[in-house]
Amino acid sequence: MNKFEKTRALDTRYAYACGVIRAKETKLFDEKRFERFISSEDARELTSALHDSDYGPYFRNIDSPHKYEDALLEARVDLFNEIENLIDEPKFMRVLRGRFDFHNLTVLLKGKIADKDFTPYCSPLGSIPSEELTEIFKEESYNKLPFYIQETIETGIEAYFTHHHNLFLLNLSIDREMAKFLTTYPENDFLCEYYKRWVDVTNLKTIIRLFFLNRYQELALFALLQGGFIPKEEILRGKVESIENLSLLYHRTVYSSLLEYKESFSDIEKAVESLLLLYLRSVAYESIGVEPIISYLFQRENEVRNIRLTFIGKINEVDDKVIKERLIL
Repeated sequence: MNKFEKTRALDTRYAYACGVIRAKETKLFDEKRFERFISSEDARELTSALHDSDYGPYFRNIDSPHKYEDALLEARVDLFNEIENLIDEPKFMRVLRGRFDFHNLTVLLKGKIADKDFTPYCSPLGSIPSEELTEIFKEESYNKLPFYIQETIETGIEAYFTHHHNLFLLNLSIDREMAKFLTTYPENDFLCEYYKRWVDVTNLKTIIRLFFLNRYQELALFALLQGGFIPKEEILRGKVESIENLSLLYHRTVYSSLLEYKESFSDIEKAVESLLLLYLRSVAYESIGVEPIISYLFQRENEVRNIRLTFIGKINEVDDKVIKERLIL
């Protein structure tokens, strides 16, 4: 049995949507397909190799392999729109698109502070259209935004101005609000539990990063996120003094295996994403309910990540073996 597997009450409202998703799941790229992509001679050949896939229409629209990000972004926009049409629940999609809303808040707040136009860095994947959000920031009519967004803006501005204009702490403040939002969606246990696990592994990576910077004691209280299965307070009470004694905190959790990679940021990043992917795949055999739709969305996002890494590798003439080692399959 998968270690994440559990019994869930299935929702028959999504029976048709699940049928659509099941057909699409068969087209997800497996390891052998990525091996063929990696064996491409260069980025141009890789672009051609994608022409006979669902990404074909997007890659045929670009005139250079170096514009792969344009093709991938267009594919992601269509993916999220398709999922939104299948689910047809605005509140649910607000959570699935939430991380992009918080990203856009960070971008626009930094633009406001620097008095510069940072709108090109906004994502089109948020629940609030970036053009609408930009206009609200321009007019400072924040009352038009949902309350949790208004609260995040206030918290971010306060963190910036009360900590000597520190943009790093502005980022951390918005990340905390995002974690709170993503882990308190009561309507679906699977999605909520996914984000709780995301908080847990993000905190683990943060602890390791802060120790490498010799700033754990200084920043842990501010940098660690609330909302995970391992409470922030428990981490702080654990009085972790070094990376070496992290096992005291994590040895009885599903995250203990991640400590094997604690000496390398890239290795632990891959291990973390692989663990989250395993959780997503734990609903692979559920026939109805919204869970397979959520799982498919995140698996497609991981697929896009792997395609991006393959392009980066090919453009920079990275060894094929190294490219494959970085992919999460």
